[in-house]
Amino acid sequence: MAEVVSGSIYTEAGFIEGHVEFENGKITEVSEGKYRGKSAAKGIVLPFLSNCHTHIGDSCLRGKVDHCTSLDELVKPPRGLKHTLLAQQADSEVVKSIGSAIDEMRYFGVGRFVDFREGGLKGLLLLRQAMSDHHYPLPMILSRPEGMNYSEAEVESLLDGSDGIGISAARDWPCDQLALLSSHVRKRKKVFAMHASEAVREDISKILELRPDFLVHMSSASKDDLRACKDAKVPIVVCPRSNARFGIKLDIASMVDAGADVCIGTDNAMLDNMSVIDELRAAYSLRSNSRQLSLHEVFKLAFENSRKVLNDKAVITIGAGSPCEFMVVRAGNSDSPEELLRPKTDYMIELVSRGSRIWKSAPWSKSKGS
Repeated sequence: MAEVVSGSIYTEAGFIEGHVEFENGKITEVSEGKYRGKSAAKGIVLPFLSNCHTHIGDSCLRGKVDHCTSLDELVKPPRGLKHTLLAQQADSEVVKSIGSAIDEMRYFGVGRFVDFREGGLKGLLLLRQAMSDHHYPLPMILSRPEGMNYSEAEVESLLDGSDGIGISAARDWPCDQLALLSSHVRKRKKVFAMHASEAVREDISKILELRPDFLVHMSSASKDDLRACKDAKVPIVVCPRSNARFGIKLDIASMVDAGADVCIGTDNAMLDNMSVIDELRAAYSLRSNSRQLSLHEVFKLAFENSRKVLNDKAVITIGAGSPCEFMVVRAGNSDSPEELLRPKTDYMIELVSRGSRIWKSAPWSKSKGS
């Protein structure tokens, strides 16, 4: 039997007021105009979001590292507090927490995520173990060598079990070793990504020589650096909540104005929840933006631009014939997209639909970055 959700619907042409009819895991009709029938849910109807940068392996540390004020103190390998504490965790606890983080993303309407999987081969196997019981959202897994030196055998094994390699900053690696690593990944036709110019600016020419598929952060990059990324067709993934926590000023508007393809991610699961909506709200309200981002520019971070990172040519929208991969969000009094992006507005995810499965009133969707 067909069901209906109604409200403000995200489409290729922008938001429209209307309703979505769906049955047997497929959208059968999208109609414009006020809907007066009975809806399974009303609100803002969004396609599944893409979370383009996560570290879900550290989710077991949530609430245990909030006292850290320095980024390097917390995450710089190999002796950052995060790495020290993770080494003390039982494998079973890490696997359990990864599974919980995956479930959390699903209930927040995330359809795809890109995880920088640390810990070498062991870390990769722990994620694979968690994924055996938690099948959705779909991951792009970027593994990482255990040390900061290139080993052909280790990298070959990592690439056999993952979609590519995602490393920390280039400054953490010897230049010659990093060149060997990136060359190996390219030969295997896999993804090579890295953090860059987060707290301090790095030499973009040396970074781009490594031919990364995308870069994470670039919050301390110059305008020339941003234009260089645009010219090299290298997307940038931003994580505004993580940057704000460490007092790092991020100007997404300058990135957009430079012509770069900008995507969004939630970064470390130990620091924040896995809600891309909360990340979009943070992006919209950034005081360090050189201008106010438009509604379209903000939602584009999680929909259209993410395809450049995920190598996905599919159009992310809601239309007749598309599979049921959408959610319905309530926000404030008006249930408008504008109100959803306001950081002080309470929101709740009313319904998440994937195929023929429907989840209602997700336990994590309490609002305000909960």
